[in-house]
Amino acid sequence: MDTSRTRLVAEAAAWRSSVRQTLVRWVIAAAIATCSFFASSAEVSQWELELSRGINYRKQGNLELSIDTLAQSARAASTDEQRMRSTGELGASLLQARRFDQAAGLLRDAYSFFSGADRARYAIDLGNLALIRKREKDAQQYYLEALDLAGEDTEIRISARLNLARLAPQNERLKRLTDLFEEINGNANASSRARFFLNLGNQAQALGPAALSLAYRSFDQARQLSADGSDNRLRVESLDALAQLYEDNGRRKEALVLTQQAIAYARALTPGAAGDLLIVLEWRQGRLHDALGNQDLALTAFQRAVDQIEMLRQDIPIEYEDGSSSFRRTLEPVYLGLVERLLQASDKESGDAKAAYLRRVRDAVELIKQAELQDYLGDRCTVDAVKGGTATVIPAGTAVLYPIILSDRIELLLETSSDIVRFSSRVAGPVVRRIARAFANDLRDGSAGYMSRSRQLYDWLFRPLEGFIAERRITTVVVVPDGALRLVAMGALHDGNQFAIERLAITTVTGLSMTNTSSPSTQGAGLLVAGISDPGPVVEKLSQANVEQLLDTAIPKRDDAGGLAQQRALRSLRLRSGDSISALKSDPADRIKALREALALPGVKGEVEAISRISRSTSMLNEPFTVEGFRRATESGAYRVVHVASHGVFGGTADSSYVLAYDDLLTLDGLESLLKSDKFRRNPIELLSLSACQTAEGDDRSPLGIAGAAIKARARSVVATLWGVEDNSARIAMEKFYQGLLVDRMSKAQALRQSQIELLRSDEYGHPFFWAPFVLIGNWL
Repeated sequence: MDTSRTRLVAEAAAWRSSVRQTLVRWVIAAAIATCSFFASSAEVSQWELELSRGINYRKQGNLELSIDTLAQSARAASTDEQRMRSTGELGASLLQARRFDQAAGLLRDAYSFFSGADRARYAIDLGNLALIRKREKDAQQYYLEALDLAGEDTEIRISARLNLARLAPQNERLKRLTDLFEEINGNANASSRARFFLNLGNQAQALGPAALSLAYRSFDQARQLSADGSDNRLRVESLDALAQLYEDNGRRKEALVLTQQAIAYARALTPGAAGDLLIVLEWRQGRLHDALGNQDLALTAFQRAVDQIEMLRQDIPIEYEDGSSSFRRTLEPVYLGLVERLLQASDKESGDAKAAYLRRVRDAVELIKQAELQDYLGDRCTVDAVKGGTATVIPAGTAVLYPIILSDRIELLLETSSDIVRFSSRVAGPVVRRIARAFANDLRDGSAGYMSRSRQLYDWLFRPLEGFIAERRITTVVVVPDGALRLVAMGALHDGNQFAIERLAITTVTGLSMTNTSSPSTQGAGLLVAGISDPGPVVEKLSQANVEQLLDTAIPKRDDAGGLAQQRALRSLRLRSGDSISALKSDPADRIKALREALALPGVKGEVEAISRISRSTSMLNEPFTVEGFRRATESGAYRVVHVASHGVFGGTADSSYVLAYDDLLTLDGLESLLKSDKFRRNPIELLSLSACQTAEGDDRSPLGIAGAAIKARARSVVATLWGVEDNSARIAMEKFYQGLLVDRMSKAQALRQSQIELLRSDEYGHPFFWAPFVLIGNWL
């Protein structure tokens, strides 16, 4: 029986976003030898059936089915050898699904159990995993061991040599690949040779013009060898690879013919067996039609590519091997390609037809936002649970702004309750991102030189809208920020006369389709106020990674703002005794004492007391604010507003985001698990405030953690801060905010605006460092 594992990737290539670049799949890895795993038997056992099905599902690209089926085969095993075979194959499927930690242990178990050629197969798997994790020396050792164990098995030998070629010095790779071309031609069955040639062709293509001929010959061989129809997925992969080579070299018409052939074969496959390939193929077809001037056909192809992503997004790996976002590298370019073609189509229309195209643009952007938050949380189901389609209820006086950063401009889509319009700012996307990050850093640092960047961003983002906003009497702008713009405190943009917050209430949502826009119910709402002024046992549970994350911005900041005072978050975490930060990593007892001192928040006591006086509330300061105590309070369902004043960090992923309770870390997943009672589900949180949390500096994914906290807590909106805030200004801002929200019955957006304006117009806190970090994400009413 053919149990060839030929799609494991030694290094996953990026999905590239330019018109002449490509989506590269998990296709360029080692091919593994054909070997019968089953003893001769008159009857096929349940174990054999499950194992065979699981391997075939993996070859077809149905990874979740493969994983489930191979797990079943392990349960059906009757001997140690059968169980370890299932274990190893399950590890191989988990590796291909990029679930690396799970794969590693299973592959090591199988590798240790077997010997000879069987051990060699798992050595190659472990080599692939080591290479993905940037451990090239370990990978080389595994590949060399596989080569040594291969014996007469030519397929294992070729597989090991292909992987070793990838690790060879740059000036040796072409010769090694050329030698392998001849060796592959003389060995193995047609299907295995085709996969070897795909691997070789991808490696040659990466070497540039000198290896172009070898890449072409390799891909063409793969195409011919797969043409017998015995493995139509392999046939599609071969046509796809050759088409990409033609597109990269400007042979667009030939590339289009090959792409269309591949699409026809892919659509004839079993449903789910080629869905990943169809994304690649439809995206290329759209690019090629666009380059050839077939705009309508290009738009249709891009739409099909996005539709295919939506069908498969549940199975698209969350991260690539370098830790970067799979959304950024694999999905965003396809969505943005559709957005650009829809905008082009809207240019040819007017009236209702134009508005219809702009609403399709909005819907595509909403899909981007959903995918991005799913990617951040690593949890598709949680986001799906709050999706409700783009909201239709936009109140009078409110406009929703979608800034879309493209390569050569920013598109500004503005929607009201009755209209949707489009504006543009002609500025290169990389320039926008650079200025946005620099402005965010200016405010974090309390720099006096922030104004020029503030005015630049205002000119790009708000100046084009001024006439429309004035004509429609807009008082609240809800921004759906894109990329680096998530780092920007929008209210601190300046028009030359005043800050934007002085004219408008400005709030944000991650996506309108993930925002409940119904009217809130805070009247008479119970208020739970929890905080830490003096941390307890939680400091003993901070890992070195936690401490390093919190100390990431430990360099003292400039005092340009006129005395930035003690910051509430850990930007300038230093021991009050004047000792160095290194003390935090020395003797355990000294470390705990130092951390307790450094993490103290003296202003929280006054903040908790001040907020508690405003409305009917329950307060939990220090010792009562344990994870269990917080759980008991929230699951009662008595509180619609929950205010937490404690250190917290929103990092680049959900796993690096947490809030400190008195006794332990409260992670996003932990927050979700705490809030599962029936009472809580019937009475969800209207507002979650996190007044001492901050986002990781410079990471434009980290603000997604604020939205993620709201989703995990099932809160309709959340107030948090983009950077560490000064202790006293935070107390004033929060006290004024709750006064406006709970006593004066303002909307959340207007209440936060008034609290910021009070600080802005004070002598002591006029710099945006003090008032601008507070952001409201979610329901703004």
